[in-house]
Amino acid sequence: MTLSELAEQLEIAPRQVRFLIGEGILPPANKTGRSADAYDETHIEKARRYLALHRLGMKPASIKVLMSFEDAVPIAQIDGVELRVHPDVQPDAIDIEKVIQHLADALRVYSAKEPK
Repeated sequence: MTLSELAEQLEIAPRQVRFLIGEGILPPANKTGRSADAYDETHIEKARRYLALHRLGMKPASIKVLMSFEDAVPIAQIDGVELRVHPDVQPDAIDIEKVIQHLADALRVYSAKEPK
């Protein structure tokens, strides 16, 4: 898909897609020919993740850091919500009760926001 088609599918302006690519949040387009660019499901998935975090009120720099955890280990997934742990984190170093409380608070904030 083209940049315009990607932006349309995400319901954002093409310049915002270019911003996400420029900031390293989205990978550059796949080259398909002399000057043609192609965007795929990877771009959609990463952009939707970015936009969801942005709706939570996170700043772009913070989202970029969070999204760098792509290689994190999935621990649990339920109803479209996934918990991941960075591979460098030692299991015995996790304050489980603190994490649970923070997740509950974050999910309450997220679910209270109006979707675009």
